[in-house]
Amino acid sequence: MSTRTARNAPVKPASAAKPAAIPEAPARPLGLRLQAFALVELREAQALLAKPGDDRHEGVHQARKRLRRTRAALALGRKALGREGRRLDEDLGRLCRGLSPLRDAQALIEGLQRLPATAPGPLASALPDMVALARKRRDDCLARALARDPDFQRRRDRLQAMTVRLEALDWTGVKPGAVAKSVARSEKRLAKARRRATRDPRDDARWHAMRRRLRRLRQQDHLLAAVEPDLRPVGNVTAEEAAVLGEAQDDALLLRHCSSHSPFPPPLRGLLRAETRARLGRVRTPATAATS
Repeated sequence: MSTRTARNAPVKPASAAKPAAIPEAPARPLGLRLQAFALVELREAQALLAKPGDDRHEGVHQARKRLRRTRAALALGRKALGREGRRLDEDLGRLCRGLSPLRDAQALIEGLQRLPATAPGPLASALPDMVALARKRRDDCLARALARDPDFQRRRDRLQAMTVRLEALDWTGVKPGAVAKSVARSEKRLAKARRRATRDPRDDARWHAMRRRLRRLRQQDHLLAAVEPDLRPVGNVTAEEAAVLGEAQDDALLLRHCSSHSPFPPPLRGLLRAETRARLGRVRTPATAATS
């Protein structure tokens, strides 16, 4: 080729050149992704406990959910996180249980509000008064709690300290194989709790334990769906069963409020006791038959 020909040959525009391949950023280690998830949950729990006025009732409920999700993350890394991780889990459990009376007081109202669709006439007629009595008990319970801990500041400070502790744990040691074993353990615990509960439909403690096991497995499923879908539980996680057991737990709470410490007068306790026992029987007997 002549020099002239080469000089006059068309030049390929620089913009048409193939760009250099950009390597994908490596995924963060699983343990650090679990840590990030748990930190978000703890910080949200602090914010929820700061809700003002009537929003406090829902704030307490949602804050307890965030605490349980944090504990679900800790359970997935239990072995690697060591003694400090277990101590943090125990402290979170104590804080969550300390909020239980407030949540139960609100759940009593919600349980009563679900009754009208099936309640017999005399009970249905009395429900507005019963809800009013339950609201008074709830508001008194919250007022006492806030008198001891204004704006839940002490609890929020504890959560802030726990956030620091959670950050300091050795999350880099949490490996996929260990997480898979933790999920399998949760599945086995649910299966065992289900067998125990369905042997006796009247044993509230066993049914409550089954609900806690199912809730823990669902929390871990939710968590892993966000950070590592390949490690999600393979079965036993159904929203329908969780919803049914949640309503049954509220019915069991209603039944507990038929004792001498009930906010309701004796005649109404009898009506409520009969209705809640019938509702619990309808929920639990089919499950017993299905597993027998």
